Amino acid sequence: MKKLLLEYANTFAYTITGLVFGCAFFLLFINFYHMQELSETVDISAYNDTNKVSVESKLQTIKDNIGVYNQSTYRGSLNIYGLNNVQARMQNCVDMIESEDMMKYFELDELGIKDSYNFVVDYKNNILNDCLVMQIISMLNTDTVQSLTNYNVIFPFVEVNVNNLLDSVDYVQNNIENSDHYYFTTDSNKNNFFDLVEDSYSTTMDSYQDTLDLLVEISVWYRSIVLGG
Repeated sequence: MKKLLLEYANTFAYTITGLVFGCAFFLLFINFYHMQELSETVDISAYNDTNKVSVESKLQTIKDNIGVYNQSTYRGSLNIYGLNNVQARMQNCVDMIESEDMMKYFELDELGIKDSYNFVVDYKNNILNDCLVMQIISMLNTDTVQSLTNYNVIFPFVEVNVNNLLDSVDYVQNNIENSDHYYFTTDSNKNNFFDLVEDSYSTTMDSYQDTLDLLVEISVWYRSIVLGG
């Protein structure tokens, strides 16, 4: 009887061991397919070239507009500390956008899911937070800038647009973080994954371009008050 129970115990132990190894092999196998899926890329070369030209054009417009002011030659009546503040903060934003960390995304010919994810994270950190919140909104809340012409027009316009932009890409990051596929890759799954990669990058880029448009509008306001004041 004891020998029989021992044989049953050994059989049970071998069965459990086999199931554990089987599950481990299965998880390893499907994650191998998942790694292949993550390594796939989408061609965005033509799309990215167009966006780079657009960004560079808008940046040049901003530089030209804020460049009309020079403290040493300004003879107008506006608060020079306010004018200095706007010019410096806008230049800080330009420097952030032109940094290697952000411009590298315009050099991509092919796009993977990691690129899409890194782009949305860097855009949120460097442009939405460091530029729009820490530079622009902070600047508009200073007394010297509030004394400038047409402040009551530009501030609510900027505030509404910044709030919209801050909410514009949160779901993109969440979708990518929740995109793991722990099952066999099929053509349908792969197509959906590619759509996620391209759509995520496109959505972030659209928001990025909207940010540049907002900065252009602020620079137009700045140019008009400098030349008119």
